[in-house]
Amino acid sequence: MEKTMQKIGLACVVLIGIIGSIVFFKKRSSSVTGKPRWTIGILQTATHPALDDVRKGFMQVLEEKLGKDIAFVVRNGEGTIGNIHAIAQQFHARDSIDAIFAVATPAVQAIASLEKKKPIFIAAVTAPEKLGIMNPKGNICGTSDMTNVEQQIESMRLLLPSLKTVSILFSPSEINSVVVAEKMRDVLLKNGITSHPVAIITQAEISTAVISALSKSDALLAPTDNVVASAITLIADLAHKARKPLIVSDNTLVKFGALMAQGVNYFESGKQTGLIAYEVLLHNKAPYQIPIMFSESKEVFINRQVLQDLGLTIPAALKDRSIVVENERRS
Repeated sequence: MEKTMQKIGLACVVLIGIIGSIVFFKKRSSSVTGKPRWTIGILQTATHPALDDVRKGFMQVLEEKLGKDIAFVVRNGEGTIGNIHAIAQQFHARDSIDAIFAVATPAVQAIASLEKKKPIFIAAVTAPEKLGIMNPKGNICGTSDMTNVEQQIESMRLLLPSLKTVSILFSPSEINSVVVAEKMRDVLLKNGITSHPVAIITQAEISTAVISALSKSDALLAPTDNVVASAITLIADLAHKARKPLIVSDNTLVKFGALMAQGVNYFESGKQTGLIAYEVLLHNKAPYQIPIMFSESKEVFINRQVLQDLGLTIPAALKDRSIVVENERRS
């Protein structure tokens, strides 16, 4: 009987040792060998200061919180739809990719059309609900870069109190831009300011459209728009020659000749999306349980040179939240 008990005891010790080895091996696979627990594929629509900031903020938060347990595969579509869809196909097909971070609308649309299981985190998208990608039990969550249009117009009125008419520049092919342009029109109307929509379809018609808009308005206003961003130096130069202010919604464009912007801080938006990803990865939250988050747009970015050239000063009501930037030329 005693020998039997000894055998049972020995068997228990061996079993405990085996279980301990398994547990140790599992821990070792992520912490000792340096292999990450999760790999996120990052699909960025194009190279752009705002989109770069989103990516950097997202990666910074997750690297700080997860260390060696997180890895990234970063790909950039460089603004080409074919490239974006090819990268989306790769991320969808690769079992080693545990989740996907899609930056800006084209990337979001491409991956959302393919991937229905892996979590998709999104950012730099103004109106995701308008894209037909949000489902009650879906796999998408993240942040919107919808500008607080009411705050933006109020700041514009403080800086330009005599403003009567505004031309809104936007690309009709960008649903995000169309949504914000319509919102701008409504808010301007409530504030007694007349607006003229100016739809820009191609790069070739920018000069003609902007010159026409400047001839019939006191200022130019633009939502976050890829066409406007790509031609910001040209648009700013035309506004400067006409001695009319250009107000944009992307803070990073002010240094290229716009007078003012009160848009989303994209680095902070990326960090916010990173925190959402952390909840999904580490705490097993389902993406559909997390609503799309919005970022604050408190700071007003003002171009010092343009401000001086137009003979303007920053009013007291804006001084505490104004960030004055220097003018620089875009290559």
